[in-house]
Amino acid sequence: MTRWMRLLVWGCTITSIFAQPPQHSEECLKASKQCEENTDCIHRLAVLQSACVTNTCQPQCRESALNLYQNREGRQLLRTDASCVPGRYELEKCGLLPTRSPKHCSMAKLVCETDLQCNAKWEVFISECEGETNQGRCSEQCRQHLNATLSTANGADLKTCTCTDKEDQRCLQLKDITLRTCLEADKPKPTPPPFVETNRVTDVDNEIDSRRPANADPRDLPDSAAQMALSASLVLVMLLLAQA
Repeated sequence: MTRWMRLLVWGCTITSIFAQPPQHSEECLKASKQCEENTDCIHRLAVLQSACVTNTCQPQCRESALNLYQNREGRQLLRTDASCVPGRYELEKCGLLPTRSPKHCSMAKLVCETDLQCNAKWEVFISECEGETNQGRCSEQCRQHLNATLSTANGADLKTCTCTDKEDQRCLQLKDITLRTCLEADKPKPTPPPFVETNRVTDVDNEIDSRRPANADPRDLPDSAAQMALSASLVLVMLLLAQA
């Protein structure tokens, strides 16, 4: 009996350990309570709770997170450590928590748009450069507008934002066209190797005589006039010897 009692106590202890609720921060609980007191926020939170349960970054989870962030109380809740937010593991995995990086591009854009400083710079970039980037071009002025956005605290994550494998065209358009066109234009171009012009012989006077060794000293070569005089002397000597 004693053995079975011990096993029962041990089993209850193990069960109680694994059944303990997760630790929630006071900041998150406070923000969650404020959300519950707001009819619009609690409705959006309920949608998120039912949508973010697959841990596979489904579009409905993304849309519910973006929808919750557009509510003031919901925004405050997602800006906490999210320890009490339902579906937080999927939100973190899919880049849908505003305090984590890298962010989903739609969340990074929304975070920027809800900040006055970032949104002001972003609006300038979009209004003046979106048409240009859609054509695959990015002028120096547009590059500067985007860099001004990226230099803000809430715009920096646009540079490294990502899309999941279950995307609509909005994220891909934002990441691969609107942003990448100007981000790639900002990359330093590789420096080409220095051009070295090879020496070419353009004057026949500079050509090397093929009959002369390349390292020969001209002073060591016999003069042609001297050779002719020597030959004539030898011929004269031979004639004199023949007559003698």
